Amino acid sequence: MTPDTTYPPGCETSGFPPGGKPPGWRQAGAGLSLAAGAVHSLAAGAVHSLAAGAVLFLATGAVLCFTPGAGLAHPGELDEYGGHFNLTSGMYHYHKPRWDLVRRSREYLHWQLEKQKGELVGEVASVERPDAVWIHISYLPAYKRLAKELSKDSRNDSRQEIRLWLRYVSPEASAMGRDKTYREWFAKKVVYELDSKLRGKPVTAQFEFIPSAGKLRGLLFSGEENVNIWLILQGYSFYMLEKKTNPHDARFSDAEKLAQKDKVGLWAP
Repeated sequence: MTPDTTYPPGCETSGFPPGGKPPGWRQAGAGLSLAAGAVHSLAAGAVHSLAAGAVLFLATGAVLCFTPGAGLAHPGELDEYGGHFNLTSGMYHYHKPRWDLVRRSREYLHWQLEKQKGELVGEVASVERPDAVWIHISYLPAYKRLAKELSKDSRNDSRQEIRLWLRYVSPEASAMGRDKTYREWFAKKVVYELDSKLRGKPVTAQFEFIPSAGKLRGLLFSGEENVNIWLILQGYSFYMLEKKTNPHDARFSDAEKLAQKDKVGLWAP
């Protein structure tokens, strides 16, 4: 008897051996067809869902890209201070740990007695008066901590600069006994000499905070050189005594005696 080699319709690759159609193969074939249909439906649905999701993602991206400020409100990059501005709120906030901000701030500003006296590190930005200098503090948190205590004429927020008034010296007061023409010329000369000597140089200021005036006054150091004493040595100022004892009194007095001996500046005949 010749075996039947006919396969069920649609089951040519079902693996049924020729003539080996099991009982109920039609039901099995129908089940396979249903399973195949289900897989096809699921696959199609998945593709459709993915496509719809992609369209939604692209649309959302387009909205963010074309909505003013939406994509830029919270920029991902941090500046040199460890934070950034939120362009929507205009607020500045930090991402670095608080301890790191404190540590770095102390490298630029250190209060020996809170809101009384301390030391700051910066760079001389300019000299506009013979008895004061503008100092740039490059680290923003340190600048903001100090500037909030100062009056408007002792701070410049746009340039991160504070004004330090020099103690124990006063070129203008020292020249009061001269005529107006000399006094004006002398003040300009001292400003020029100070600016030429210090502009762009790193400096350290040992300051005292004057709450009533909202300003800082103190000693300025360029490297190891005391700039206040340098002014006296050049004859650009007399040694101006204060009510409080000057811990460097001997050095200031010696500088004035030397300038007088050398007949420089105000001591010139």
